[in-house]
Amino acid sequence: MADLFQEIDDELRQDKASRLWRVYGKYVVTAAIVIIISVGGYKFWQQKQLDDGEKASIAYETALARSVSGDYKAAIDQFNEEEIGAVAGYAALSQMQKANLAMKINDFEAALITLKEIAEHDNYPQSVKEWASFRYAAVRVEKQIDSNASVDLDSLIATDSPWRFLAKEIKAIKEIETGNKSGAKAIFSELADDENAPERLRLRAAEFLKILQ
Repeated sequence: MADLFQEIDDELRQDKASRLWRVYGKYVVTAAIVIIISVGGYKFWQQKQLDDGEKASIAYETALARSVSGDYKAAIDQFNEEEIGAVAGYAALSQMQKANLAMKINDFEAALITLKEIAEHDNYPQSVKEWASFRYAAVRVEKQIDSNASVDLDSLIATDSPWRFLAKEIKAIKEIETGNKSGAKAIFSELADDENAPERLRLRAAEFLKILQ
């Protein structure tokens, strides 16, 4: 008798399971498919990221080798490769290298265009954008490219950018070049006394002050 009750109980459970499967089975299958596709998609994306990173690394190292050998124009062309631009980190580094190389071949217009693009790029790290903003203003002041460059330098000095100290030094040197020694001394004094400024820069400022006495 106990076996009979056990069989009936088993059949009831099977019948309940069958009814549940008929109602919810399609959702279970759909959920399983979604999970499989999601995992597969993530694996594909992960592998693509690795592949893109490897391609960008190879292209970047090739460009860097050309720049070291002195073939600056070829290096700039290499830094423009699509593989490098596809990876955010390498894209930012390549832009920085392009700006530096353009300066070396005296193509200041190209350097400034690249620096401006870096400074205004939404996806680049803030530290990289601050460097580009400094270089953009500094190049224009050093090369006397336009009269508004000193205004941009002053704007940078007024911020908390880590490059504000070098911006001050450049401004002081330009004051010397224009014959304004008192203005240069004032700036160098600020730098020499500024505990937040890099030690090497403070020492240089102190040396300039001795020369300007």
